[in-house]
Order: sequence, then C-alpha cells, then structure tokens
Amino acid sequence: MSRIFVFLGIPGAGKGTQAKRLSNDLNIPYIGTGDILRRNVQEKTPLGLKVKELLDRGELVDDETMIEIIKNEIKNTDSFILDGFPRTVPQAKALDNLLNEFGKKISCVFFLDVSDQEVIKRILARYSCVSCGKEFNLYLDEISDKKCPVCGSELKQRSDDNEQTLKERISQYRTKTQPLVDFYRQKDLLKVIRGEGSPDEIFSQIKKVISRYDNN
Repeated sequence: MSRIFVFLGIPGAGKGTQAKRLSNDLNIPYIGTGDILRRNVQEKTPLGLKVKELLDRGELVDDETMIEIIKNEIKNTDSFILDGFPRTVPQAKALDNLLNEFGKKISCVFFLDVSDQEVIKRILARYSCVSCGKEFNLYLDEISDKKCPVCGSELKQRSDDNEQTLKERISQYRTKTQPLVDFYRQKDLLKVIRGEGSPDEIFSQIKKVISRYDNN
C-alpha cells in the first residue's frame, strides 16, 4: 500500500523530529529537504553555495530548484514522508503534478500548530554536534553544558539560527507557507496536530490519525 505523508508547520514546530520518527515507525523513507540542502552546503556544491547565501538572509530556495530536487527523490519511491516541501502553494501544485505523473497521491498532510513564542524558544536552543552531527535542543533535551551527550564534542548552532534571521523566516512563513493550510484543507487532506507538549504526546496524536487512515 502506497503511503505519502506531508508535514507542515512554522520553522521550529518539530516537523523534522516527528517526520523522522514516523519514518522509522512505518519503515518508509524520510525526505527532508532541509537535510538535502544542508548536505550540499557542507559539501560546498554549487547548489550548496547558492543555498547558504539564501538561508543566511532568511530567504527560501527558489521553486525551480526545489521541484527538481524533489522529483529526483520521489520518482522511484512508492511511499515516503516529505518534510520541508512544499512551502508555497505553487510548490504544492507542482507536487500534485509530479505525483500525478508518477501515478501517486498524498495520503495525509500533518500541520503542527505551534505558537511563535514557543518556536522562538525552541530554535534559539537548537544545536548540533561538530563531530558526530547529532542534533539536540537545549530547551527540550535539557543539555546545560553544550556538550554532545553521545560523543562529548562541542555543540554549535546553525549559522541561520539567530533572532534576526528567525524573524524573517517567520515572516516568510506567514506570507508564503501558511496559505498551504487552506490549500490542503480544501482538498480534505489536512490533519491539525497540536505541536506543543512532549515529543511523545505529539507523536501519539499523529499515530491516532495514521490508525484511522489504515482502518479506512
């Protein structure tokens, strides 16, 4: 059975955490555009250099680039979870066209509803290990010494995780990404998940939706 899930939410809502957890739980691929873009940034590919400049300014990657990335990722995969795409209504329409081309359709779109205040608190506490690459949140994971609990190396923030860039990201989200909620609600695909609470509580809400979907 084909399963295609999309995660939406303001930056810092926890989309990546929950999408990866669902990927492991259902044993289907996780396609995180943020991870793909960051990998290119780290490897300093032509795409990565372009993306870093945009992210440092708090801007979104252009549609043409994102659509090409997604096409390459999904063309040979029946089931997957999308995190970070689509981010605009034009991208959502392009995704529909791609899925139609490949004979696939979205099963469900999860919208993690989180307040701006909570998001700011989470993002400013987001760090990753300079050695093993593991990601942590000082606010959620209760890490006080900024040392990786896995290997003991230093934890650092992403270059675009600062208050000025964050405010720009929220502004971009409100104008470009928020309309996706109405787009998918009109398609009767949207499931609103309360994104404040423990990761386990949030995942429990998602699993209940999946269970109803499987039983239909």
